[in-house]
Amino acid sequence: MGAENKRETYNLKGFVVTQVNGGDKVIHTFKLFFVLHHEEVSDLQRRLNINYEQLNQHFDGRLPGVSMSLIYCKDGKWRLYMVIDAIKLLGKPDIIDADYVTIERELKYILYEVVGHTAHYKDHILHRIDYRYDVKIADENKRMLLMHLYKKLTKSYRFQKRYLGKIVDDVYVPYKTTVYHSSKSITSMVYLKEEERKENGEKVEDYEKDVIRFEVSVRRDHLYYMANKNDKFPRPRQLGAYMQRDVYREYFRKYMLQIYHVGDYHKIDAARDVLKNSSLSMNNKIKLIDFLKNISAHTIDTPLKKMSPGTYKSRMALLKQENINPIPIPKNYPKAPDVLRNPLNDFPW
Repeated sequence: MGAENKRETYNLKGFVVTQVNGGDKVIHTFKLFFVLHHEEVSDLQRRLNINYEQLNQHFDGRLPGVSMSLIYCKDGKWRLYMVIDAIKLLGKPDIIDADYVTIERELKYILYEVVGHTAHYKDHILHRIDYRYDVKIADENKRMLLMHLYKKLTKSYRFQKRYLGKIVDDVYVPYKTTVYHSSKSITSMVYLKEEERKENGEKVEDYEKDVIRFEVSVRRDHLYYMANKNDKFPRPRQLGAYMQRDVYREYFRKYMLQIYHVGDYHKIDAARDVLKNSSLSMNNKIKLIDFLKNISAHTIDTPLKKMSPGTYKSRMALLKQENINPIPIPKNYPKAPDVLRNPLNDFPW
């Protein structure tokens, strides 16, 4: 039976951790590879009547959401790489951990089509996995306001550095709808999915309209470390080990929460009103307003130039207690509300 016919029978609800106000929490894309024997590569070239470099082209259009490549590595081994868009593979936007069984079946089907058997699946190696959390915000002005606020996020977290643009022909070009923090191991990012599609001249799917996407990409170096160097909590480099709800939440807590912070966004006057009605001491209220003003004029890192990390953490904790995000809404931002709900409020931290 062909892959497309099999997919028509699926009636699955999706990898939804929780669904509130249109925000879907799901696994998205992953990359893995299989080690092949030289004889298998020779066989598939003969059987499919192609050169190994034509593999992806041969299956183009037959396997939605799947791209493949065969590479002869320096260690003398052949690797079959697959990049999988799980949404397109299963033909639906939401993918739950229980869908692993379905994905495994699909990947085995692809393996059988390529190499004639599925024995290699048990030895597959996960190369990258992208976790995503989507929130629909219909008001474009609010989406753009959030992107403006995210540009004030910390310049670095652990080994991740913030990127607000790229160099094109020796000219710096700022990103309009993307902010990301990246290292060789982990990338944490936020971007406007619909705008990204339009900018690239691509079709906007219904589930991508009005979406602000938060994403944590776990890469090869980290996956290798977790499997081989983390003696306390080793985690195998296999899809099933990472396609777990608790693991998904773990990476968002560790690499998203520490950068984006909880609490609703307020203009300074709105934050002042919240603090005025709080049980905090007058001294703390004054210090927090000064703290917010300092961030508003610069970035979230600026107060650290004049206070200790301990004092900084104390201010941040008090703001969290009052549900105030540390990055204020600019007073004169066009059409900005006094208070803007944090899209990450409903994430199941």
